[in-house]
Amino acid sequence: MKKKKSKEINNAMEANAKVFQAIVVNIINKQVQVLLENKIVPCLIPGSLVSHKNSLIVGDKVEIGLVGNEQYRLVKILPRKTAFFRGDRRSQGEEILVAANVQYLLAIVPADYLINQAGYLETATIAARRSGIKIGFYISKWDLIGERAQALLRDKLTLYHGFADAVFAGSACEVNEELIQTVKGKTTLVIGDRACGKTTVLHCIISGLQRNDTDHEKMPSTHASQLHVGPEETLLIDTPGFRDFALNQITENERNSVFPEIAQLTEICHFSNCTHVHEEGCQVIEALRTNSIRKERYWAFQKMAEIAQESSKARKCGSPEVDYRHSACAESFLCKVCGSLVVPEGAGSQHRNHCPKCLSSVHVDDEPGDRSSLCNGIMDPVSVWVRKGGEWAIIHRCRLCGTLSSNRIAADDNPMMLMSIAVKPLSMPPFPLNTLDSL
Repeated sequence: MKKKKSKEINNAMEANAKVFQAIVVNIINKQVQVLLENKIVPCLIPGSLVSHKNSLIVGDKVEIGLVGNEQYRLVKILPRKTAFFRGDRRSQGEEILVAANVQYLLAIVPADYLINQAGYLETATIAARRSGIKIGFYISKWDLIGERAQALLRDKLTLYHGFADAVFAGSACEVNEELIQTVKGKTTLVIGDRACGKTTVLHCIISGLQRNDTDHEKMPSTHASQLHVGPEETLLIDTPGFRDFALNQITENERNSVFPEIAQLTEICHFSNCTHVHEEGCQVIEALRTNSIRKERYWAFQKMAEIAQESSKARKCGSPEVDYRHSACAESFLCKVCGSLVVPEGAGSQHRNHCPKCLSSVHVDDEPGDRSSLCNGIMDPVSVWVRKGGEWAIIHRCRLCGTLSSNRIAADDNPMMLMSIAVKPLSMPPFPLNTLDSL
């Protein structure tokens, strides 16, 4: 009886509460933060919304009521003008809602990615058009590639101007005035793979709008979607990095709208993971070579292949004839992840292939030591395993292409990092450990 009376009191409070309109800033468990009259306030979520997939997302416009002393509760989700989705690789056919009420999509890829890979910007364009929003591309870390690579990459960017609303290029840490004017006054969703510089670009935009000339420090990684408020009604939604849109049921018209030449030819290519840029035996490349109508686009692809090949050669230490499958590699390098100087001494072997401090590597081999891979993506240490004889090895996974590789540990590898990777499955078991007794 007491429980029923309490529920009636709560319903009466909600009915009499003044209702305000707000925008969802972020979602944390059963509570959200909302933007209410230029102030961010916490707000409780009804249980019915927590249990439904894609029912509430950052960018949603909502009605909230004051139900206590400066305590708000979500009352109603207002109809969405736009909704941006991507596919779910783990559950085919399902969609993941990324953000709502977005007017502009800013897709960011690093320059070195665009030299060796394709697909992210094209799929982002299809997703944006499905959502009915405009799209712009930002090619970050432009200053980290050579002048020749920049010159040839500009030719490739002319292709992207054909189907994007805007294309920008620059350092992730610089204030791009043209980009700022493009997103000013809009709700913009910023997406990209991990370590592409999107969070830094986002904060540079806000600093530029505020005319703040302070130095830009490296921003921490984004683990959950969050709306950032800038001046002049500019809203920017930052997102965790993801490498694959996994869109469902891409139609022929959608493929043709972003890359018509390749879309019409992909079915004849025998390689499932082909980029149609440099692979020997790719039927798409062969068709582009022989069709004069497509020569201009093929020329751009060939230039990208040329850059990638030069980049691959430049990664070798000593003369290009050195084969690290049979010769020792005595080169030193700076780790692309933690910035440490890695020297050959201390490895305990003739081949140093990862940073002993953070255990990260770079995808430069198709086979161990051949230096023939054109991917050049960061290889993250994801697991360890024990070889015959008790020797440990690290499993690396490439951020760009997902390739897995096994590498022997070095004598000076960080033991704490190795142990943290080894025990991670035990810290996150798929079942309660106290049930082991019953087995």
